[in-house]
Amino acid sequence: MVFLQMSFIQISVDYMISLMIFLMLIFLLNEIQTQLIIWSLRSFISEITLYEKLSKRAFMRLILVHRWNITSKDIDEAAINEIVKSKEFIKVNKWIDEIINSFLIYPVTIDPTGILSRLEHILDVRRSRLRNIAQKIIPSAPERVQKNLESALEAAAAIRYLWKITSHIYEVGYRTKNIYYLLQLKLLVPFIRELCLSYFDALKGFVEGVPIGDSVGALVALHFFGDIVEVDEDLKIAYSSSEFEGRYVLAVKAKGPGSEVGYPGRFLQKILEKIGGDVNLIITVDAALRLESENTGKVDVGVGAAIGDPGPEKYRIESWTSKYKIPLYAVVIKENYVEALTPLSETLLSAVYNACEVVKRIIIEEVPSEGKVIILGIGNTIGVGNIALPCK
Repeated sequence: MVFLQMSFIQISVDYMISLMIFLMLIFLLNEIQTQLIIWSLRSFISEITLYEKLSKRAFMRLILVHRWNITSKDIDEAAINEIVKSKEFIKVNKWIDEIINSFLIYPVTIDPTGILSRLEHILDVRRSRLRNIAQKIIPSAPERVQKNLESALEAAAAIRYLWKITSHIYEVGYRTKNIYYLLQLKLLVPFIRELCLSYFDALKGFVEGVPIGDSVGALVALHFFGDIVEVDEDLKIAYSSSEFEGRYVLAVKAKGPGSEVGYPGRFLQKILEKIGGDVNLIITVDAALRLESENTGKVDVGVGAAIGDPGPEKYRIESWTSKYKIPLYAVVIKENYVEALTPLSETLLSAVYNACEVVKRIIIEEVPSEGKVIILGIGNTIGVGNIALPCK
């Protein structure tokens, strides 16, 4: 009898404990899940913070190499401390912080009248400011190195922005213990990590001055350059004429080998106004974002202006080809956003030659003998010079 009583008591106690644990789980489940998400996000925040710190150091070596007035001493611990505290080094750091933390306010869209001209003006002001600061940071460096520094600063600014956004969402979610707010960041972690790594790799590529995935359009245009290459310094465009199968070809790309995208739309407007629109065909060649179901390096042909521009340059290409009723073709090389930002791969290099063959075929099929065609090689021309390259 005593044994049965003890067993009943034990079962009752176990039941009460289980019930209490069950009720606690019901009422504290949201809190427990929130804490688990916070712990999982904490390591990611530390990771992206590290990349944000390293991004600034990645191009600091490039700056110091060309600032002999700062690093003219023997490098030891005492000299490093003296360099860091010098007025010149502090001034350089202020310029860098200004660019990394800069922002662009887009024009008002409530009244769309003239929005492209206003956007173009704002973009020109931003580019001019970035160029001036790069020249001030390394005034004795070659122009191509200054251009590379501009793009390196922009890549570092992108990493800083990613860090700001993720840290903001994390801190707000941590402070309010809002599981749904934190879940948004948790779902975006793989994408943000991949994007951050691609910008960091791009930054290293800009420092070293090597072609990136976005350079494929410029490389294709370079294969149609002739012996004489001219440069439009105002529009940062290199262009050259050649003959292919009895057709007159004008190939255009941004001025290299520094990091530059130029103003292809303005240059096309200038050329078409000069020759009165006497062109049979215009082909734009650029990198394009691929779907996961597509292979890297796939070459596709379409109609329209293949240019990843905020709007003004693309609008100029479309409006002036429309004005003169010139057929506008687009040849694109498929790649994802990581491949577009990182150094050029062997697969994309092979795709450049394939794109050249596609462009040749279009010229033969669409342009009559003794006709004229303009090839616009769109994209960043870092590491791509202005000397003609033969197609395979």
